[in-house]
Amino acid sequence: MNRLAGLTRFLVPAPCYLCGTASVAVDGLCVRCADDLSTENRAVPHRCPQCAIQVSEAGQRCAACLRHPPNFDSSVAGQDFKTASRFLIHQFKYRKDSGVLDALMRALFSSIERAYPQRQDDSKDWPDVLIPMPIHPDRRRVRGFNQARLIADRIGNRFDLPVHGKAVIRSGSSKSQSGLSAIDRRKSLKNAFEVREHLPQHVAIVDDVMTTGSSADALAYALKRAGVGRVTVWVLARTPAPGDIPS
Repeated sequence: MNRLAGLTRFLVPAPCYLCGTASVAVDGLCVRCADDLSTENRAVPHRCPQCAIQVSEAGQRCAACLRHPPNFDSSVAGQDFKTASRFLIHQFKYRKDSGVLDALMRALFSSIERAYPQRQDDSKDWPDVLIPMPIHPDRRRVRGFNQARLIADRIGNRFDLPVHGKAVIRSGSSKSQSGLSAIDRRKSLKNAFEVREHLPQHVAIVDDVMTTGSSADALAYALKRAGVGRVTVWVLARTPAPGDIPS
C-alpha cells in the first residue's frame, strides 16, 4: 500500500496550493501562480527601512516612522500581504499547512539577502539571534504551534543563525490582534512580553505578518529594556497602506 501511494504521488503531482492545477513546478505552486506571487513581490520596489511599508524612494522613511519612530530599528518583509500571499499565510497559520511555507520563505530569503549584502563579513547590521514572536500559551494550545517559530527555524537553517524560542514569553491578553485598530492593539499589548534570557546586542524578531507594527514595537520595547541594543524585524509579509489594499 505504501509503495502504491508513493507511485501515485509520483505519477499524479500534488495540486497547486493557489489554483489547484496538478502541474506543480516550484514550491507547491504551478508556473502561473509562482509568477503571480513573484509579481506581487516585485510590485513594491521600495520599502521604508524601519517598518517595511511601501514608499516612493529607496531609503526613504515613511511619514509614520518619522512622526512616531517605533522601538524597532529596521524591518524586512518578503512581500506585501495581498491576494496570493494572504491566502498562503492563512493556509499555513489557520489550517496548519506547513507545506505552503516553501513559497513564502523563498520571497523572504531573497528580501533578506538584498537587505544584507555584507552579512558574511560580520556586518554590524546582521543580527546575532532570532526571536520568534511569542504567542500566548492559550492560543498555542488551540493552534497547536507557534507559526513564528517555524518561520524562524527556516531562517536560522538558511543563514546559520541561532533561534531563542524561549527567551521571551507572552503573558498579556490571549485575544487575537486581528481586526483591532492600531490604538487598541497598543493598549492590548502593554506589558505583554517578559524577557527571560540575557540576549546579545542585536536581535531579529520573526513573525508572519506585520499589520500596524504594534506587536513588534511592544516586543522591541521589552527587549531594549532588557539590554538589547538593536532590534530588527523580519516578516513573511507586510500589510500595505489602506489605499494599496486590493478589494
